[in-house]
Amino acid sequence: MKYRSILSSVYEKYLLRDLSRNNYSIPENLTLVISESDLLYKKGMDKLGTYIHWCLELHIKVISIYVDVLDTEEKLRSAMMESLLDPLSLLMEQLPKEIGFEIYNATGESVKTRSGPKLMVYMAIDFGGRSEITKAVRTILEDVKMKKISPEQIDEKTIEAHLMLKHEPDLVIRAGGKHLSDFMIWQSVYSELFFTDVNWIGFRKIDLLRILRDFRKRQRRYGK
Repeated sequence: MKYRSILSSVYEKYLLRDLSRNNYSIPENLTLVISESDLLYKKGMDKLGTYIHWCLELHIKVISIYVDVLDTEEKLRSAMMESLLDPLSLLMEQLPKEIGFEIYNATGESVKTRSGPKLMVYMAIDFGGRSEITKAVRTILEDVKMKKISPEQIDEKTIEAHLMLKHEPDLVIRAGGKHLSDFMIWQSVYSELFFTDVNWIGFRKIDLLRILRDFRKRQRRYGK
């Protein structure tokens, strides 16, 4: 076990050197998708805090984390989402002050926020892209009704201005699964996607570094 730990540490250092030796620029914006079952146990919640610290160490500027709640009975689903809010809020509040955060509930309302100079963390619980776009459209329609904007003035920038999350992720990571949620479907249209078979509890810094190395090798086309 000790030998394996030493090898892991050596490989981690190798990956870090490899990234820096090739003048690799760490992507500024990452999105992580996990399921609610990943956070039901303390180890899963602790790993989330560790992941955020890794991103801080790597000088990533913005990370979005989406907790995907599996389809289940509506009453149970609501209870599960509510049960996650308090521990997630506590986790965020315990992070260093240089890390800011904003937590959104299942209806897209901001329930907890704090600014931070080095890293901003956006956390959404089961508030996916379809819900986000629907909410944006309703707001725009209300603006039209109030004559704040005319229908002819509505374009992509108008919709983007009404979205909950304004930034566009460079890379979307789906931990422990092959299906992608609908989180940030508008913003991530040109993002690179990475699916990992490693379950969330077993996700290591090495796995993150491997993903970043893979990202470096990809040629982004931005829809072209």
